[in-house]
Amino acid sequence: MNVKNRKCIRKLSWRSLWASRKRNIIAIIAIALTALLFTSLFTIVMSINSSYEMYTFRQVGGYCHGTFKEVTEEQIENISAHSNVKAAGKRITIGYMNSGIFAKTPAEVSFMDDNCTEWSFAEPTTGHAPQGRKEITMDTHALKLLGVEPEVGAEIELTYTVGALSEIPYEKTDTFTLAGWWEYDDISPVHYINISEEYAKEMETEAISKGLDPFRIDLNVMMASSMNIRGQMEQVDLDLGYAWDKTDEGELVRIGVNWGYTSSQLGESMDATTLIAILTFLALVIFTGYLIIYNIFQISVTGDIRFYGLLKTIGVTPRQLKRIIRQQALFLCIVGIPAGLLLGYGVGATLTPVVMARTTFGAGVSTVSTSPLIFFASALFALITVLLSCSRPGKIASKVSPVEATKYTETVKSKKKKRTTRGAKIHQMAFANLGRNKRKTVLVVISLSLSVVLLNILVTFTGGFDMEKYLAKQTCADFVVSTTDYFRYSHSGSFIAREQIAQIEANISPSLSGCGYKLTGSVPYGWMSEKHWLQDMMHYTSEENAKTLLEQKNRRGNLVSQSALIEGLDDSLFDKLTVVEGDISPLFQDGTNAIAVVVSTDDYGNVSNLDYYPPIGSVQTITYIDEGYYIDSRNGNLCDENTPTEYMQFQLSESHDVDYTVCVYVTVPHSMSFRYYTTGYSFVLPIEKLNHDSRQESIPMFYLFDTPDDISEASAENYLADLTADNLSGLMYESKATLRAEFYGFQNMFLLLGGLLCAIIGLVGVLNFFNAMMTGILSRHSEFAVLQAVGMTNRQLKTMLIYEGLFYAMSSVAAAFILSLVVGPLAGKMLGSMFWFFEYRFTILPVLLTIPVFLLLGWLIPCMMY
Repeated sequence: MNVKNRKCIRKLSWRSLWASRKRNIIAIIAIALTALLFTSLFTIVMSINSSYEMYTFRQVGGYCHGTFKEVTEEQIENISAHSNVKAAGKRITIGYMNSGIFAKTPAEVSFMDDNCTEWSFAEPTTGHAPQGRKEITMDTHALKLLGVEPEVGAEIELTYTVGALSEIPYEKTDTFTLAGWWEYDDISPVHYINISEEYAKEMETEAISKGLDPFRIDLNVMMASSMNIRGQMEQVDLDLGYAWDKTDEGELVRIGVNWGYTSSQLGESMDATTLIAILTFLALVIFTGYLIIYNIFQISVTGDIRFYGLLKTIGVTPRQLKRIIRQQALFLCIVGIPAGLLLGYGVGATLTPVVMARTTFGAGVSTVSTSPLIFFASALFALITVLLSCSRPGKIASKVSPVEATKYTETVKSKKKKRTTRGAKIHQMAFANLGRNKRKTVLVVISLSLSVVLLNILVTFTGGFDMEKYLAKQTCADFVVSTTDYFRYSHSGSFIAREQIAQIEANISPSLSGCGYKLTGSVPYGWMSEKHWLQDMMHYTSEENAKTLLEQKNRRGNLVSQSALIEGLDDSLFDKLTVVEGDISPLFQDGTNAIAVVVSTDDYGNVSNLDYYPPIGSVQTITYIDEGYYIDSRNGNLCDENTPTEYMQFQLSESHDVDYTVCVYVTVPHSMSFRYYTTGYSFVLPIEKLNHDSRQESIPMFYLFDTPDDISEASAENYLADLTADNLSGLMYESKATLRAEFYGFQNMFLLLGGLLCAIIGLVGVLNFFNAMMTGILSRHSEFAVLQAVGMTNRQLKTMLIYEGLFYAMSSVAAAFILSLVVGPLAGKMLGSMFWFFEYRFTILPVLLTIPVFLLLGWLIPCMMY
């Protein structure tokens, strides 16, 4: 007979479930814990991601997905109507202020529509957006710098530069009425000063009449999703017949992608290693939940196996038996999963600020994610885990025959035991009990050892963070001081003055100090082969375009000219350079006329493609420019004040050559370099030799110094903080103290997150230990009664269970030890390839430290269960 009535099966499943209330409570708790595990992890991970994104958005200056740059009104209309674009916001930039009180944080004067204002964190919290012709809005700090009290209707006189940096702009002074303001965000890269569209159009007409180009219009957009933003934007250009690159055909509409969106970054940088790491993590999370629930359903099936056997005698099929167990699991999920989701979100929301407080961002930027994906993914993972966990017990129930069911005990086939007259030892009986169900024993051992292995990897990971590597990459000195122009890579501006350096030197106690210098005149020429020039240029443009540009270069035989960056250094700073190949001493010897070639490295300090650079021992000619002039490339006439920058072409009048011998390849730390890269070779010379050979004046770009001890470092930090606090000082500085704080925050974030993961998985292990002991006791009630009937005392029975617990514990430690030996080096290699400041150091100490904890658990849990 085959029972086909689904309603009957469902009723039978419900009645059977209701008959085992206590066991069901344990199962619901297990399911809730699984959902709690997933929800808390996803909440913390996604909240940290949201916090990181928001922090980055504030650094970038907005959270739009991307920007179509320098567009026309017609292009705005076409792009806004495209199906990929969900919303658009227009911005017209009319000028800027980057000197005086706005030297450290410049201000941009522009019109923004409502969308652009919202996405740029520039919505007035008091007042309203500019509506009248000369109404204006800005942040509270900009008002403070201008000496204006925040009050709607206040008169503000502004002097700003009209036009773009690439043009020859002019200054404009005008009086505006304050319409609204918002609180200043000290992470923001600029002060937004917003004016009305009417005023922007009026100023554009005036600027064009003075020979400037029309104002730049950018279109900020929100796409269909934050995944693959660049691909979506390129598709818009492609569909509308625009080009996003100068080398392509069609109207040029350049694209800028907001790099704050981690999903877009992940999509662009996804490789096999990243994908494997993500899949491994998800598999680990599911396996963790599986370990929680599996034993619960194993207990359930074991307890009801006779009931399932009786059902088979009345015609219930194996498939229907599996359905009964699966329906029971789903009934339990209806209660357990929602409870776990709520508890897990509460745990995650509570822990997120704690985690963020230990990062470089601080608790102030913590954002608890409310994404529906957290609950959907957690519920889905919990459901999958439950179904996986009940599949094996379901198979056991479906395969057992009615006759076997009446005699079923939780045993497995084993080899025939040898008879002995010495009697059974309690520890031998305990050890034999572990072998009765090897699958359960292995799962318990794995679940206990897994948390220890992860803890060992975590300690290896955070312990492998090499602060010296991290600091060496970020800076090469205790302090670097200069102006905002140097730190913003604006090398057409002004740098630290010698008087300012003298003032600093009088208030610090350096153990080493010096300056890096640049020439004040025209950048000299170097000479390189066509092959190397093309190889270099094709990093920035297409091969076809590079070959076109090559035809315009000055030539000497088979060599072409290229700008040469030559940095002059005080002798004391040459100790900061790293010699890659050759000998640096000829630089300081008279009559050698030696020069050092600067080579580039990757994040790990590895140098590649040395064949690109002039060989050591070869002669490198530098052409220093004594006199020159600019012509308008459109007509060949001399440039005047109205000639746009892009049409200015330098013409050489007088120059002189100096032949140098390349004596060494060196790397220059980024913190004491020009801080930008360009095509061509870069060189280093002692400052006296550079001044002599160039016949030009050089100026210091920065002042760098180390301190002899912690007290001197703290004193210098306090002095420079006070010196640069005034917005009118124009000076900024970088210090190792700030970078150390960043390093420790980064390290603590991983330590806290990893520790949380280890704690959750450790809890899983303890729960499985608890389940295993409970399973053993529940399934062996009759057996224990028989043992007591033949003379085993309560104390002996309790001792046997304690031995079982200790065997579980020591087996877990042994498994953790072996797995750590195998997994540790593999994890170290993978982590070393992902983090350039990581250095693998083998350790087994966390495993050893867990031995007393496991022994305590092995003794305590059996005592509690007994």
